[in-house]
Amino acid sequence: MKYLILLNCLLFSMSSYSKIVARVIHVSGSAFSFYEKKADGLKYGSKIKDLSEVMVEDGAALSVVNPNGDVFHINGGSLVKFYEGIVELKNGHIWVKSKSKKRGLFNTPNSVGEYSEGEFIYSFDNISAKTQLLVLTGEVKFSNALEPRLYTKIKSGEFSLVDQKYENGLPRPGTKVGLDSYKKMKQVFANFENLESNKFDYMVAEGSSKVQRGIASVNINPSSEKKTKNLRKKGKVIRLKTVKAGTQRSPASVSPVEYYKNMRKKESRKFQPIKSNKVAPINYYGEKFKPQKQSAAVDLSMPRKITFKNKSKQEQTQSQDQKRAPASIGSKTKLIQDLQRSGFESSLNRESKKIQRHSDEVNHLIDELKTYKQDFQKSY
Repeated sequence: MKYLILLNCLLFSMSSYSKIVARVIHVSGSAFSFYEKKADGLKYGSKIKDLSEVMVEDGAALSVVNPNGDVFHINGGSLVKFYEGIVELKNGHIWVKSKSKKRGLFNTPNSVGEYSEGEFIYSFDNISAKTQLLVLTGEVKFSNALEPRLYTKIKSGEFSLVDQKYENGLPRPGTKVGLDSYKKMKQVFANFENLESNKFDYMVAEGSSKVQRGIASVNINPSSEKKTKNLRKKGKVIRLKTVKAGTQRSPASVSPVEYYKNMRKKESRKFQPIKSNKVAPINYYGEKFKPQKQSAAVDLSMPRKITFKNKSKQEQTQSQDQKRAPASIGSKTKLIQDLQRSGFESSLNRESKKIQRHSDEVNHLIDELKTYKQDFQKSY
């Protein structure tokens, strides 16, 4: 009986005991931990148990560390659930700093991130169901929660996301993040004083300092003058040959360019009248006329007299009586016929012409029979 009581006490103590997965190292504002339907306020040194959820109010800031030494900076308005070796972000933003080489897992409802050593920012919006990842240092294997093997390696200074609207939820290939985007993301974690300067900021500063150019009129390094003095050497005379060897150019006082221009100068064309004995044909349009017959020897320089043939009175009266109808209207007889016929009658006549009672071969046989019949009647 005693053994049974001791065994029950041991099982009860084991069930009531839960492993500690994280500790609070910094808190600003209000933050709470929910475990087994109990809510506890978090403060410096508070323990976070396995399977517990942590909620940070808006405007607050919370920093926790796990047994591996990974630090999690949780921003205000975030909800995070802690497991043994796994951290799940349900809403909000979190900044992760990992110094250990052990493998760690970080996931959201639709993504999984595997990291070992580095620094990255994870964010999830529970309204749009979109996960965003910004890797500052190190490397993160980023994948969809349904397809963890189809991961994408996001390297330092790259950005990626998982959204159902983009390629059916597959992670976006890593793209370089700009300085402005990084500054906007950093403003979200303005409550964390220890994040004001980090390794990524130094990397950006070193890259920009290499590109910067100093003022030309200001000598920053005085030792550079000594180096330049020592490097000074005598100058060299470079001769430019504009004329090939073996050719002579005269006069020598004229520059090569002017000499070349004079060589290539073209003579200006003078106006010269064209002289020819050919007579250009002259065409007259309008009134009917008969040009006078000219002899073979005609002086072309003298003006010629042109006589026009006047129309007779009879031709003038005929031309006045005959008036031209518009081109769009046909002849009068055709117009009257078209008006007398109805639309149905005209269409019937057109279609009846197309329809044949017999084929062409049969019609040909009929015509031959008719000729035979006529020949027979005549002979009879």
